[in-house]
Amino acid sequence: MNYSKITLAALMALLLVACSDENKPLGIMGGAEEETGVYALMGQMGDVFPKLSMVDSSSRGNSMLAPKGSSITVYELDSLTFDTTGRSVVDSVIDDEGHFAFDSLDLNSPYVLIEEIVPSLDTCKYVSGLLLPQITLGVECLAYTIPSKELRAIVDLRKKEKISVNSLTTAKVPLLREYIAEGKTFAEANQMAERKILEDFGIYEDLGSFEKMFDENSELSYVNKLIQYTEKDARKGLDWFDAAYHYASPEEFMGNVQLERYLLNLKKMIDYRIGFLAKIDGLGRCTEARENDVGEIGILNSENSVSVVCRSGRWTMGFKTVEYTKGSLVDNRDGKSYKTVTYNWGGVTQTWMAEDLIYSDSAHALCQTRSNASLCRIYGRYLWWNAMDVSMEDLNIYWVSLRGDTVYLNLECRKAFAGLLDSTNEFDYDACYAGRTSWDYDYANAELQSTLNMHQGICPDGWRIPTTNDWKTLLQNLGSLYGVDYVKAVPVLYDETATGFGLKSSSGLAMDDNGRIYVTGRMGDFYNHFAVTDLHLSKVAFFGGFSSGSGFGFRMPTEYQYSEGAYDIPPFNEVNVRCIKN
Repeated sequence: MNYSKITLAALMALLLVACSDENKPLGIMGGAEEETGVYALMGQMGDVFPKLSMVDSSSRGNSMLAPKGSSITVYELDSLTFDTTGRSVVDSVIDDEGHFAFDSLDLNSPYVLIEEIVPSLDTCKYVSGLLLPQITLGVECLAYTIPSKELRAIVDLRKKEKISVNSLTTAKVPLLREYIAEGKTFAEANQMAERKILEDFGIYEDLGSFEKMFDENSELSYVNKLIQYTEKDARKGLDWFDAAYHYASPEEFMGNVQLERYLLNLKKMIDYRIGFLAKIDGLGRCTEARENDVGEIGILNSENSVSVVCRSGRWTMGFKTVEYTKGSLVDNRDGKSYKTVTYNWGGVTQTWMAEDLIYSDSAHALCQTRSNASLCRIYGRYLWWNAMDVSMEDLNIYWVSLRGDTVYLNLECRKAFAGLLDSTNEFDYDACYAGRTSWDYDYANAELQSTLNMHQGICPDGWRIPTTNDWKTLLQNLGSLYGVDYVKAVPVLYDETATGFGLKSSSGLAMDDNGRIYVTGRMGDFYNHFAVTDLHLSKVAFFGGFSSGSGFGFRMPTEYQYSEGAYDIPPFNEVNVRCIKN
């Protein structure tokens, strides 16, 4: 070295470096001086979870962000060992959105550990394995206290970006240190740690840096929620509530953007939990080569399981896809288009509507007794004889008295039970019952009874109301393909991708006048009622769930008899319509 070229300024700089650490705002003792400098640090402290409700645009869903005044400590790290150097600085959160800022950190290492002790938080209890303060059971939330915990992150301050400190970054800290101790660079260790955490939860794609998770709609927000679960938590609700959410249609809400968004987020969260459980249950990774592979996920406290399928790189609730052909039909009466699905069962071909019919006119009222459109879809859109397009005179409704006499229900009583009388008309319903306890019914029109296998009813031209044999043919052939009894084939009709049929469950979500989302008494409802032409079963019913002792089922005329009471008259049932092509 040419010492003659050392300037006075250089000598002064050397002297300053040799000065006591007491003259420094913040510094390190030992370690490598990788990049001495003054850094700014800003970001957000707390967990960001999926915004499951869009009711209040200012709300951060059910996120748990550090409140204003919470204490944050920044520890300087040795740039070789990543141990703390004994130097730290403390500040606090500046608002209730968890934001913090350090304007000037004079450091000899660009690496720091950010830490906060998050206080306990009172919120609402778990619903279906999801912590959802916006969803209430009935009216009020069930009190639940989330214990305090540490949130931490190790960051490189040379990255001039805002930092998110959350549960994901906290889980990454020990892995970072482990990989760095093995000789990996910080960048390598960071990538390895994030990949390990994701893969432990059955996630194999790169979802971005954990420290950049600020958006409730980002995929990382779902993972941040997922890592809060134990295996037991993840299995809760799979048998009933989650299945109902998964197979429910956003169309249930008829343009309610908030509820539609809520449901879609619930569906996505269920898929992440399925992926986590698929990892635990040894199903392996869902890859392109395994597309349409199926497996089973165990249900909590049950011998039953939920069927899952590999689709588009992820395990999801569902079944193996069978062969079918999609199509469409246009109802010339109102111009509405419907999806259709065609199956070839050997020598038998069936083409079904893949949506419920919603045609109406002055003679075929839609949702006659329901004011809520979603309830209409669940309970039935038509009175049975409107769906059948028969008049009251085409049916005999009667009972047999104790003396053996046949007593017929008169026309005015029929209109009253069908809800066709003026609501202001005071009608004596008791006179219609006259002590009878059960009803019977048959077709009064002999010609109609002889052509039920080709009965058009309210269906479009070229289509007809199915018989129970039509339904049984569908289920028996599906059961054969899936290797199960026909009744156990019912769930596959709810998986539109697998069979194209598109049965829908009820999500049970509703919104009150104050914009609050709550769960109705119809939560987890798989009941679907469809008009059929067969006597003594005005409708077929799909019902049940995956839970132990319930299962799915399909009620057929020879296997289930209505036990009508005085107030239960099958031809007055509310039903939906799925037409089958002639």
